[in-house]
Amino acid sequence: MRRFVVGLGLLVLGLSLLAEPALAATPIASKLQLRGHLPELGERPVMRVFQTQAAYDGFRTSLGDANVFPPAANMFMSFDKDILALYARGNDTGGRCLRTGPNATLDGDTATLDLLFESGTCGAPSTAHYPFILVSLARTAADGSSWVTPARSVCASAPGVSDSRACASLGTSATTPSPASSASASPVPTAAPASATPTGTASATASRTATPSTAAPASVAPSPTRSAVAVASPSAAASASAQPAASGNSDFFLTAGLVGLGVLIGIVIMAARRPRRAIRRIP
Repeated sequence: MRRFVVGLGLLVLGLSLLAEPALAATPIASKLQLRGHLPELGERPVMRVFQTQAAYDGFRTSLGDANVFPPAANMFMSFDKDILALYARGNDTGGRCLRTGPNATLDGDTATLDLLFESGTCGAPSTAHYPFILVSLARTAADGSSWVTPARSVCASAPGVSDSRACASLGTSATTPSPASSASASPVPTAAPASATPTGTASATASRTATPSTAAPASVAPSPTRSAVAVASPSAAASASAQPAASGNSDFFLTAGLVGLGVLIGIVIMAARRPRRAIRRIP
């Protein structure tokens, strides 16, 4: 009986070690598409998710003269393989810009962007303090599964900043305020109508980098009191595509181990219920 108990304990320990990788967060390849500073995205942290080109184009046109976002055809992604996540920090301290790592993480029903601050304003004036970042996320996670379902959400937060977390549900692509925030109202960006024309002569530039060493300028015309400068970093796309895919066999081994555990438990129970035979001692 002691051997059964020891064997059972070792099996449970082995299954716990086997299940640990399966329960870990799953990487999702991410690529930086655009970043910069834009007051029109709101004073508070906000997250938006675009699963179709029509949804993204509708958002672009809603910004009117403040639009610095590139057309979908000019980005380093396609909506049949990726979705877009837009995180805006809101009113920040200034003098810094957001960037992302090569992977987001899927934990349960939440995909979280890996964001970092770096010094500089991405080409905007030194007084700019409304950082945002546009990131594409692969529809297929590293384990080969399709993670984009209505029950899941995409979240992000500014590192080191309290009450900066914002999420958007994939079911509605609607923005939700930060769960930790004490604000009672959702952040709503100020959008200029698409037909509006600027009344001043001030302008800002939006640059997109085609390669790590070359840049193609494009001019936009926001209103005189707004400064909107954004830059894309396609060089981050190369590192994101080289991430190793996780093995899809972990679920199979976990299931097989659990079945084996059940069989052993059944054997132990049957052995415990079997009546002991009297041992006849020879004098």
